[in-house]
Amino acid sequence: RALTIKTMATLASSHFLSPAVAASSFHRRHLCQRCRKRKRAPTTNKKSSNRPIPIPLSALSIEEEKQDVSHFINLKNGIEALPVLREHFPHKHINFMRMQSTLCERGDMEKIMLEVDANLLLKLATDRPCVIYDYGSRSEETGLPRSFWYGLESMMYFLRHEWGFDGYGEEDNIGCTDGRRRREVVLRGKKCTKEIERKRTFFSKSLKKKIRYYRQFIPETHSRELKVIGAYKLTAHDGDREYYKETLNEHLRIQSSTSRSRSHDDDRNDDNGDDDSLEATIEKLEQLGFKIFHGGDREQEWLDMIKSSSSSST
Repeated sequence: RALTIKTMATLASSHFLSPAVAASSFHRRHLCQRCRKRKRAPTTNKKSSNRPIPIPLSALSIEEEKQDVSHFINLKNGIEALPVLREHFPHKHINFMRMQSTLCERGDMEKIMLEVDANLLLKLATDRPCVIYDYGSRSEETGLPRSFWYGLESMMYFLRHEWGFDGYGEEDNIGCTDGRRRREVVLRGKKCTKEIERKRTFFSKSLKKKIRYYRQFIPETHSRELKVIGAYKLTAHDGDREYYKETLNEHLRIQSSTSRSRSHDDDRNDDNGDDDSLEATIEKLEQLGFKIFHGGDREQEWLDMIKSSSSSST
């Protein structure tokens, strides 16, 4: 007690306080220290438990009775496909996009991805099958355009990587947890995954933000695959600007008049009885003379080239 009185006197002298004030301050300090040692029971907010938990948009699945194929014309050589589509797919709306072969020649994937059509990205993100049409001019044997074997192949890799499709994702460095292996980037019989991945690492923040923006629309029921193919032929009008201008404007004029005539019968598309699945569309296109590009790692000729090169090196 003598020590306590001495301590209070010291406090009073050092802080110019009266002994009474120093005593009250001393007791409050010891009382707070005793309270700190006691663990407070966790408090629960009863009101917060009744609040509804928000559902993320990615968890909402877009249900549809059938998944119609979306058709995309790659400007400008792809315009040659418009008369064929108008005759054999008369009830289909035609979309337009641009993947420049000159950018593919330079390997400028930054600009290529910046020009990718938003409608195409949204279709792929919501698991809709898409067909892209283009006519090649360089390869006279196959007519396979550079926009497909380089541009489309690289684009699919970037989307797989950023969206976690076809074996890509954050779960595993090799493949997804469901056992699917990552698809390789194959450019004309050569595995170029490392080269294309190097280009992706140098993408600007704005481009990465653009690609990742569409992840919010991916439904839980997505097949986790990119349902996109390329339909191509060898061009017969390369460099003929007048032909492309007339063909495009004729198509738009016919499409406009046809849409006005259908406005009184909205159910016409539903009653045509056509099979709009991707498999049926591929079969119909092959009958019309189109060749189908499924991806570099789906071309058997290119896969044989990889096997032969690997066997010769050993």
